[in-house]
Amino acid sequence: MNLTITSNRRTFLRNGTKALTLPFLSSLLPSSVQAATEKELAKNSVRRLLWMSMGHGHMEKHFYPKEGGSLKDLALPAGWDPMKKNLGHVTMVSNFTNVENKQPHEGSEAVLTCANVVGFSGKARHNSISCDQVAAQHLGKGTRHESLQLNCENGDSGNGHGGVAISYREDGSPLPGFASPLEVFFKIFGGDVSREEMLHTLKQRRSIFDILEFEGNSTKRMLSKDDREKLEDYTTSIRDIELALSREEEWIDIPYPKTTQTKPPEGMQGEPEIKTMFKMILAAWQTDSTRVVTYRMPDAGLLQSMGMSSSPHTLSHYGSNVSLHELNLKRTKKWMQLYSGFIDQLRAIKDPLDPNGGTLFDNSLVYNGGGLRTAHRNTNVPCLLTGGGFKGLQHGQHRMAEKENTPLANLWTTMLQDAGVETDRFADANATASSIWG
Repeated sequence: MNLTITSNRRTFLRNGTKALTLPFLSSLLPSSVQAATEKELAKNSVRRLLWMSMGHGHMEKHFYPKEGGSLKDLALPAGWDPMKKNLGHVTMVSNFTNVENKQPHEGSEAVLTCANVVGFSGKARHNSISCDQVAAQHLGKGTRHESLQLNCENGDSGNGHGGVAISYREDGSPLPGFASPLEVFFKIFGGDVSREEMLHTLKQRRSIFDILEFEGNSTKRMLSKDDREKLEDYTTSIRDIELALSREEEWIDIPYPKTTQTKPPEGMQGEPEIKTMFKMILAAWQTDSTRVVTYRMPDAGLLQSMGMSSSPHTLSHYGSNVSLHELNLKRTKKWMQLYSGFIDQLRAIKDPLDPNGGTLFDNSLVYNGGGLRTAHRNTNVPCLLTGGGFKGLQHGQHRMAEKENTPLANLWTTMLQDAGVETDRFADANATASSIWG
């Protein structure tokens, strides 16, 4: 990926993996965030968070080591073969379970909220704030976007994700985000639009927002108690829209980064789509457009691009079918190959905001997994970690929580804390995951 940065940009990237950087120019930021950003940079490196979910997990015999210990010394399942060159830069953690999630068919809808999305008496379906949005509230104050949500197309069926998103607002409403690399490209680099056109668009959106807000307030007086609760959920989302509009207005005079990279084509699917989304994540971090990203990955699209006619859901019901066992192994190997390639890029790219000259790998906390193991089991879900932002974690190990069904929220609590978010506990956490690695 080639980025060119003019005198008012923060990063210059060449050939996708080698970065040259200009000094961080805090004067280009809105005045309200300049002081906080400069103080943060002076104190330590910026931390970045990424959560990636693939929906259905992996077949046990292809993915899960039978023992804990050093990955290079273990008899790893065949699915790990593409990861061997990066064993020293990845950690696998076992025995985490999304304890509160009672839905065994939807691996991403509650993976970051740790909520019982099936619902309870008086509310048919329920979700809560996802951990990435907790992080965004703390880490996103000085960036153009508090967070970015990358998604798969609606047509990516049978993938085991469930719902429409992996990220959720405080009221439990979804943040579907962007389902194509082209959309993400424009979100990071903007379009060829003048300031006047941007102001006109924001004005139109403001007018629509005002109408929605007025209609909501006018209707409230005529509603029953239950309907007023539904309307309150709606108005909470409207308030989020207002905050987003205010943020866009605040940043309207801050130029988008420029790039010489050709914009991604429309209609990308499968492996090319995933690789390009990885590049967009790296570009978002290099330009400091955001520090918090989630990716609901297109598992079904990946299989199609591999020439498989079976869906991830079909593969999860492998039973004693030898053919499905073989397809599952190919699937796991492909995901591990893609993840290993992403780790290569993280380690190769210099972090333009690191005063010590570190890489994006050094300052990131990355999770790759999902809320389902396989065959609709939601216990001992897949957890792969990479990045140097985890405090006290030495990669290259398979680490096992002492107790089975340890709350997955323990891991999210640790990631939040290690990234600098002040929190004692997220969701149903009863400890931190850092106790597992000492």
